[in-house]
Amino acid sequence: MNNLYNKWINNARSGNEISYILILCLEDKSMIKIIENDIKGISNVTLLSLRKITKKILNQGNNLIAYSVKEFSLGHLQVFSNDQNIQISFLKMLHQNDNYIDLANVNNPRLNKEESIIMIHSFDLDWRDPISTISFEGIDYLKQFIANFITNNNSCTASKKSIQAFLYRSMRNILNETILRDIEFLQHRAILTSRLAIFIYKICTFDYDASDKIIGLYFSKYYGRSRVVNGKSFGVENVKGYIIKDINFQEQQIRNDIANRLHRLRVSNDIIAQATGVQY
Repeated sequence: MNNLYNKWINNARSGNEISYILILCLEDKSMIKIIENDIKGISNVTLLSLRKITKKILNQGNNLIAYSVKEFSLGHLQVFSNDQNIQISFLKMLHQNDNYIDLANVNNPRLNKEESIIMIHSFDLDWRDPISTISFEGIDYLKQFIANFITNNNSCTASKKSIQAFLYRSMRNILNETILRDIEFLQHRAILTSRLAIFIYKICTFDYDASDKIIGLYFSKYYGRSRVVNGKSFGVENVKGYIIKDINFQEQQIRNDIANRLHRLRVSNDIIAQATGVQY
């Protein structure tokens, strides 16, 4: 199986407290039995459906494995809202077939043909400061989130209904392409549309129930009141947005490129940070 999954199970079996929650996206319900067998006899592990996790369960301190079959609702992540210490690792769990062989388990007698599975490490989530996410690294995180959870790029997938309800506020004119264009608009013009601000705030804080008003007040503290912005080449027309004066994405890209080259040359991380401001 996936090394991250094995490491998690082994750490729990050793009695260690694990800092992150493991969320498994299962191909079908039959896989629940496989997980139950793997954690049998481990007293400090809680296995639950993602939709059954509560704040009370999170506060119990047990190592937690949550699962969802095929897809999950973004609303189920609301339980993690504004927990600045939350760390989540998503894994997709698939039945192994002739076209996708897990070489690590070929000689494992525990797994018969029916139980043989593979794990695909999908994506790590944690609480993020929404303002800090408006950066070069943050933009990459947003794109990865969209690829992993929204456009179903061979990984865990949020249900379309919950995406539309929680991220796009059930507005028909907001699509995945709309958000991607708004990200490009942010990168090239340093202007944050209000709809992208809402998207960023929710996926960074897990607070999918936050109102547009609360989110608007949050960003206004940093960027001033929103105003009507336009960028027809990006599909932005008469949309409310925030002008960001203290950021230069092109400069950030140059800094990252230089930092990556220095890193490949084995320059120390401290010197790279001093020269470029990029932390490794």
